[in-house]
Amino acid sequence: MRADNSAHLAEAAQQRRLACIERVHAVLDTLERDGGAVTVAGVAARSGVSRTFLYDAAQASLLARLRGLAGKQPATGRPALPDQQRITTKSHETVVRALRDANRKLHEENERLRNELAVALGQLRDLRRGFPVE
Repeated sequence: MRADNSAHLAEAAQQRRLACIERVHAVLDTLERDGGAVTVAGVAARSGVSRTFLYDAAQASLLARLRGLAGKQPATGRPALPDQQRITTKSHETVVRALRDANRKLHEENERLRNELAVALGQLRDLRRGFPVE
């Protein structure tokens, strides 16, 4: 009679499952830290598991985490930047304020130059007509 190896097979299957879960968590950690496209197919490929594994009810927490990361990505389809590379609201406001100031100064300079050009063109016209220039 053959020996019952089912306990060993079940243990090996459980170890493979845990290793797969660990690999998926490592990939999700990397994506969360470094950014990148978060899709079921992409995570499955990078972690060496099947998409079916990720959709299995036993891995609902993994799929929820994956979908949470995917939900943080911008609607443009481009991957979200990692947290440490994102600009803060205060920094964004500072940049906007600086750009507005630069824009205002350029508009003022353009207006001044237009006025100077108008005066110079008027003086040139007067010179060509023989009028004395002030």
